Amino acid sequence: MSLDATARRRYARQLLLGEIGEAGQERLLDARFRHEAGGDADSYAVAADYLERAGCAMAPGGAVLRVPSTPALMRFAGSPALAESAATILGAFSAVEHLKEVLGIAAARELPAGLRLSDED
Repeated sequence: MSLDATARRRYARQLLLGEIGEAGQERLLDARFRHEAGGDADSYAVAADYLERAGCAMAPGGAVLRVPSTPALMRFAGSPALAESAATILGAFSAVEHLKEVLGIAAARELPAGLRLSDED
């Protein structure tokens, strides 16, 4: 697949990055992802948005997009008031880790277990 003029304009910033470039962008455009059962819906929505903006597409046969479960999100948040912020952070983290795998930069990692936004209960 070769990028047409429209794709070059749309993904111009990504094409400038050494980690992505034209070959990487073509891989992103070919990449498909799907929801993992049990993952937090809000985190998944954030991750899916980032991946779609990068050029990936949601499809039933795609690679599993791993996002933390809702209980894991709440542990990370440390407070119900921070749940939305936690979902945004964890969704963005999940998207970045997925992109690293698609681009062959590195294997996806898990967020460190003890990390929390708040110590409140």
